[in-house]
Amino acid sequence: MSRRRKIAIGLAMLISYLLQLSLFPELKISGVQPDLMLVIAAVVAIQDGPVEGCIVGFIGGLAFDLTGSQVVGVGAFSRAATAFILGVFKDMFVTYTVLLPFVLVFFGGLVEQLLYHGGLTVLGSEVLAPLNVKHLFTVAFYDSIVILVFFPIIKKFKGSDSADQLGAVRTGM
Repeated sequence: MSRRRKIAIGLAMLISYLLQLSLFPELKISGVQPDLMLVIAAVVAIQDGPVEGCIVGFIGGLAFDLTGSQVVGVGAFSRAATAFILGVFKDMFVTYTVLLPFVLVFFGGLVEQLLYHGGLTVLGSEVLAPLNVKHLFTVAFYDSIVILVFFPIIKKFKGSDSADQLGAVRTGM
């Protein structure tokens, strides 16, 4: 992954984190807001592979875990595992259409919510709300809509590693 790409992903994560905490609580639909960190992790997993998506998902999930009131690590685990799964599933498709990120993120939203809820259940969280199927599908759909905005933006910063390595060779680094 190129340096430019890492900086773009880092900025996208920072902006997503700030938007998630400040603006998106006011933009709730049916009482839910999209999970922007999951969307960023999914974009990275789809474009760069499961390991890179897993790393972004873990970092983003941990940032929210540290600012939330739930058990630290559950969000990091659920987002990292979901991004990894999406990165692996992406390689199973023969054709690549514009619809693929939408479908993968919808599926990922469902998986992430189930993993998060399951993790809190296993750890015995006392603040756990019952699993609501309508809520589950609304979050997944909202995430899918949001990826239509983030996917092309982050894709623009997908540089080739060989260009960075060539530049390093030319400058003697």
